[in-house]
Amino acid sequence: MSGGAEEIATRIIDELIFSDTVVRRLAVYLPELQRIRDEEAVSQLAPAPDRRRLVRPEVDAEIFRRLQSHAAMTISGMGGVGKSAAAAAFAADHENDYDLIIWLGAGEAHRREDLQALSLVRGGEARNVTALLQTRACLLVIDDADSAFSSESLTVLCGPKSHIILTQRTVSAASYQLPMLSRAESEVMLNASGVPCPAEIAEVVWDTVGGHPLTLGLISGAVEQGETWAEIGADCRAVGEMEHRGQRLADRLLGRLRSAVGRELSVFAWAEQPVCAKDFLEEVIHPLGIRKLHANGLTSADRSRITRIHDVVFEVLKGDQWCSPARAQELERALEGYLITAANETGLRFWTVARILRPKLEKIVAAGSRNAAFRYALLSIWDTAEFRPELIGEPLSDAQALALIAPPPLSVAAVIEAIEQLYLYDKQKGENASADGLRRRLPAFEILDQLPNLTGRERAQIRHHKGKALKRLGDTDAAADLFEDVLSGPSPMNEARLQLIDIYRGNHLKEARAIELADEILGRVAGEEDVTYSVFLGLVERLPAGAGAWRSSVIRKHSSAIERTIVEAANVGVQQAFMAFAAIGRYLSKEEPELFQRILQKLPEPTAESVQTDSDRFAWAEIYFEASRLPGAEIGRLHVQALALYEAEARPQPFHLQRRAELLIEMDRSSEAELLLRARQDLETSEWLQRLMARARFAQNDPMEALIWINRAMSFLRAEHFRSEFLELRYDIRAALIDPAASEDLLSARVASQKEAEAARLDARLLEAQLECAR
Repeated sequence: MSGGAEEIATRIIDELIFSDTVVRRLAVYLPELQRIRDEEAVSQLAPAPDRRRLVRPEVDAEIFRRLQSHAAMTISGMGGVGKSAAAAAFAADHENDYDLIIWLGAGEAHRREDLQALSLVRGGEARNVTALLQTRACLLVIDDADSAFSSESLTVLCGPKSHIILTQRTVSAASYQLPMLSRAESEVMLNASGVPCPAEIAEVVWDTVGGHPLTLGLISGAVEQGETWAEIGADCRAVGEMEHRGQRLADRLLGRLRSAVGRELSVFAWAEQPVCAKDFLEEVIHPLGIRKLHANGLTSADRSRITRIHDVVFEVLKGDQWCSPARAQELERALEGYLITAANETGLRFWTVARILRPKLEKIVAAGSRNAAFRYALLSIWDTAEFRPELIGEPLSDAQALALIAPPPLSVAAVIEAIEQLYLYDKQKGENASADGLRRRLPAFEILDQLPNLTGRERAQIRHHKGKALKRLGDTDAAADLFEDVLSGPSPMNEARLQLIDIYRGNHLKEARAIELADEILGRVAGEEDVTYSVFLGLVERLPAGAGAWRSSVIRKHSSAIERTIVEAANVGVQQAFMAFAAIGRYLSKEEPELFQRILQKLPEPTAESVQTDSDRFAWAEIYFEASRLPGAEIGRLHVQALALYEAEARPQPFHLQRRAELLIEMDRSSEAELLLRARQDLETSEWLQRLMARARFAQNDPMEALIWINRAMSFLRAEHFRSEFLELRYDIRAALIDPAASEDLLSARVASQKEAEAARLDARLLEAQLECAR
């Protein structure tokens, strides 16, 4: 070999063979060079990504972004979430950015010092890995890294062009917690088998394992091997038994974690659901336990004050004994104590845990428990459609039984709330049924009021709820006396203030008292002092229907408190928050659009879980409908979303159908709206329906009949603060009929208007009409 050839060979062995990029380029001319590299580097080569892998550009982009600012980073998450696949995909996609890609598997290095002793061999030459990191452009991946490794401690090993990626189950504040697959990505992965997954099976799989890549890959592989999708649907009942490399999925995910987080996971096994109120978790496993769940990558992001474990983790829990009978009894006692304590607070702790654990509470009570705390919790959070009277019993009998014993905590409240909820339940059968039931149960209040050793609060609650019963039965004077009696007693209740506002707000002689009571509630902070979220939101719901003379000033004066309370309550899932926003939104969208927009932007987007009842659907339909009125709104999209929710109601109430008709008119579908309106039995007596009929006929180019309907509506109208809207519509109809006196209605509408934005708009219309006349 000539001196020049020897020098070239030496140069290749000494320098270039330690650059995979150069080897790949020279392999065309020197195939032996590739063979030497592959044979000696086999233990440190990055695994080739699966040819059917799902490309996740957002994951690659996030890894790249982090490596631009830090030389080392950690990809974290529970087993099977795809940490190794993400690192391998990044290595493959960015191989030309590095001279060397070095892959170390589990156990090849346990601490930073091991890297300093680790050598890489090429062409018989050995080089220290840490030296290569300093002098070359290297990507080092340490897969399933020992907990002793941290990206912060490894940064110092990297030269200006090198990077290190760790994959670990343990989650830290600095690590990149790999997200689960989205619904769309999950379905792409299922269909990779080549046999399309039926929609109903895809739904079952998603509900069972969510976007867990390993499980989805096992399912897709099983179908590719000949298993049917029907069999997969059945397998989802025991997903933890699926095998991965000779190991049960249950053991792969949680086997080595049982001793570390078994006590923490037992709570979810006991609750029989993947979510739990964070406050209750802190009570039974302490903040340390919650941190352990997070640190092991077992939790997914969720609303504040709620902790959720990944769906696939929960499915695995269902397959093994994670909660002993003794532990279940311990947790049941803890829940009772928690509810008793939280029930006396004004915040959302009681409501949140009761709402989240509703299925568990129902199961306990259905099994025969008469625990007062559990029954009261259910009564406090049930939606009308969820109400189960068979679990409640007869409150009059329960009141009589309490006269014979020392009433346990929350037993009096459970009787009172049972009377309340049974009245609302009976109301679905008709006014007569609800009134008859209420009269039959009315003596329960007298029995309760005679119980010895009642607290001042309990006695106030009894009298307050008796007042509500009398009010519902039409005796408003006696009801008002009871409410005022409660407010002057040792335990004044804001609930009584709310009821008095209801009674007084339509009475000119009592309007000042109504304003005073509203200010007393709104001047406090919901969840603090003595104002519950229920009371605060209940008042917010009532404001839009109040007299316009004071409504606007009250809303503006307390806008920050209203906004904060609706958003805070909505973000922990309080249904009343959405109902309150829907109610006040009908006013805000026209008069205070900026406030409406601020609240809307902070609300959590509705999910399939959050719109399961007619009340949920109606609230969101109203929110979308009113949002369509905002300046710059995507009107078409919002109308479609609102209509879909209105139409999804199983048993829509009359007002809901009225609002659906109004939306159809605004969507230029007036003939459909007219069909809804003509089907109403109260069309001949309701000014609101008659006004909509006028709008529907006017929109169909029939101003003559529209005028008949609006005149009829005007004859029934009693709510003066709405008169301006009726008059403005009649002006439009008369103007279309070329009535020379039409402007009289526009002027009368301006005089009648009690809303600032509406008044300004009417002023502008009057000026335009005057200019038109002048021309």
